[in-house]
Amino acid sequence: MKRDTRGDWLRFARVACALAFGFMGGSLQAFTRDAQGMRFEFGFWTVIAFLAGAAVGWFYWQMAMKLNVDPQHASPRARRGFIVFSALLFAGGFASYLYRLRFVPRSNSWEVAEGVIMAFVVVGMIGLVMWRIGRYLEGK
Repeated sequence: MKRDTRGDWLRFARVACALAFGFMGGSLQAFTRDAQGMRFEFGFWTVIAFLAGAAVGWFYWQMAMKLNVDPQHASPRARRGFIVFSALLFAGGFASYLYRLRFVPRSNSWEVAEGVIMAFVVVGMIGLVMWRIGRYLEGK
């Protein structure tokens, strides 16, 4: 019996994306500032933020899977919605890093900002390479 590895992969990607968004939402909510600097404070709202982030990640993959089922016949509205949602997620991810900068002492903020920008450039380049490899493999 042959397993549906593509379906397994997509299920794994959906769950991983939901968990990643959930952990990002929970960690953003849990960061607080006190006299010593930054602190991680877990509570009820952290769980709510985790669940909200996980729902956003799950919804994103639902949108992607709807477009993936029949990409030739996907409506322009659905494609546009997916592109807009992707752009909003990118902006939200960048904003989450900027939000965390408020916990960094002013004397170190420029170095941290440089590191965040460099991380986005590196991750973007890795994403570009992965996309190009995927396009290459689809052509074969």
